[in-house]
Amino acid sequence: MRIAAITLTMGTLLAAVTSCTSGPPGPQRLSPELAADPIDLAGFAAAPCGLMSAQLLAQYYVTTPGTGQAGACRWTPGDARGLSYQATVDTTSGGVEALYQHRASIAGFEPTTVHSYPGIHRGASIGHCTTMIGVADNTLLAVTVDATDPALSAHTDPCAEADRFAGTIIGYQGHRAP
Repeated sequence: MRIAAITLTMGTLLAAVTSCTSGPPGPQRLSPELAADPIDLAGFAAAPCGLMSAQLLAQYYVTTPGTGQAGACRWTPGDARGLSYQATVDTTSGGVEALYQHRASIAGFEPTTVHSYPGIHRGASIGHCTTMIGVADNTLLAVTVDATDPALSAHTDPCAEADRFAGTIIGYQGHRAP
């Protein structure tokens, strides 16, 4: 009799818990979770030229300040013709999860990871690639490399160069975070 009462009580408790936690399932997450701490880049959405220090840019042979236009910053190395880097910060499109939700409409969608942050390559072709990295739930860092000089390694593998540049930004900004 006592076992039946315990079983009945446990069954009632389980049913109550299940009814409280069940409900319509939310949308299934398609993108990988952030494996590292989020990086707050929101302040750079309007001023992306501040994403990198002059010392770090010198590693890419960039010796002049970037030029800002329409929420993007473009840097051109002084010693390389036909090579440029561009970076933007997007805090409004929904982050990396939105990219995965719309992957069918993104030309050249290819998953990637930069310093443990999930992202994608899009629009890759010889000499051109954009890497979009989710650095926080709703924040993307987008880096585009254009390399028109066939003598440059970035010409044949622009996504590797875009990942490298994005990785430098992520490493620099991640270490600056409180």
